[in-house]
Amino acid sequence: MPFLSQPAPDTAIAAGERFAEEVAAVNRIDAVRTVLRVLMQTTGLRVALVARVTDDAWRCCAVLDEINFGLSAGDMTDVTTTFCSVVHKSATPLLVNHASRDPRFVDHPAPKTYGVESYIAVPLRRRNGTPFGVLCALDPKPAALAEDKLEVLQHLADLVGYQLEQGDELERRGAQLLSAHEAAQLREQLIGIVSHDLRSPLNAITMSAAALVRRADLDERTRWGLNIIMDSADRANRLIRDLLDFTQARMGKALPVQRRPMDIHQVARQVVNEVRLNSPERAIEYYSEGTGQGRWDPDRMAQLLTNLLLNAVQYSPADAPIEVMTRGEESAVVLSVSNRGPPIPQALLPSLFEPMQRGTAEGTERRSIGLGLFIVDQIVRAHEGHIQVISTEQDGTVFHLRLPRSEKPS
Repeated sequence: MPFLSQPAPDTAIAAGERFAEEVAAVNRIDAVRTVLRVLMQTTGLRVALVARVTDDAWRCCAVLDEINFGLSAGDMTDVTTTFCSVVHKSATPLLVNHASRDPRFVDHPAPKTYGVESYIAVPLRRRNGTPFGVLCALDPKPAALAEDKLEVLQHLADLVGYQLEQGDELERRGAQLLSAHEAAQLREQLIGIVSHDLRSPLNAITMSAAALVRRADLDERTRWGLNIIMDSADRANRLIRDLLDFTQARMGKALPVQRRPMDIHQVARQVVNEVRLNSPERAIEYYSEGTGQGRWDPDRMAQLLTNLLLNAVQYSPADAPIEVMTRGEESAVVLSVSNRGPPIPQALLPSLFEPMQRGTAEGTERRSIGLGLFIVDQIVRAHEGHIQVISTEQDGTVFHLRLPRSEKPS
């Protein structure tokens, strides 16, 4: 991959120092990694990055790469060989689904030199309108992205651009961190992007697909495709909910729960059945003992168990059984989810419930931003419960939860 890891020898030292400062400024933005992960989740493309682009230079500032494409922060290349140059010169978004067959770009260096077939990008500007570069995602494989994805990307680019300007101002003031007020503004902006700009079109997709799948005149292939659309939209909605909960927790606020009388056995059985439908190839067994009555938030309990089950499905072999158990005790209910997957390295167990963490490198074909177990822990804490993980070669991995009832069973 023809990327240079450092400026050419004849580049002025001052220019190199400015570039190093720009890379550092982007990487100081806490939200950048999450923005790149959301960008990949939204588009399905497997490389996402922030690039500094000028008339005569292209430089990688931050990158998330799931296919070893060969890019690292600090790399630079000839700007004329990139699609980013097109975005920079036109100051408009660009979407390319199959470059080598696109009349506009069939002779462009990007597919020939780097093997880029699909590409989506928007200009990245500071909040005051000053151009900085490009926020983009790319992939060697062709894609079938719709134009409406560009609107989501622009919101994400605006978020990064806002932070770039704030970083410049903080540097001028000799500060290192955002003020509490500025941080709150960023979080509120992120909540707005996720809760409205992403959730609204997803809801429209889900409702439209659900209406179509109810028709009696559909052939099996069409019905299968609609079910795939609904399943993907459901996964995206779970991601959005996790992001909102993550933002809430990072703002120092307790996760909101609405306790009411419920039967945890009933909720667990429903969640297990839903996951079985979405993963029919997996053997998922459910057992219950004692009474499941108590006061919890039913939606949060379903969210908790869904995250644990999807984690077990993703990180265990396809032929390994998964067991779910809920057992009533006098003052609490015990919930456990176990699988026979590879054990989690002991060194990773203490940080397993931190955001953006994975217990193993397995399962990366189904991308996740790594918030599932963090949200599980937050839900358990909100219910004054306790969670324990045991992971060994002999017994596999077991998540063991104890949730106080908050009232004695009748």
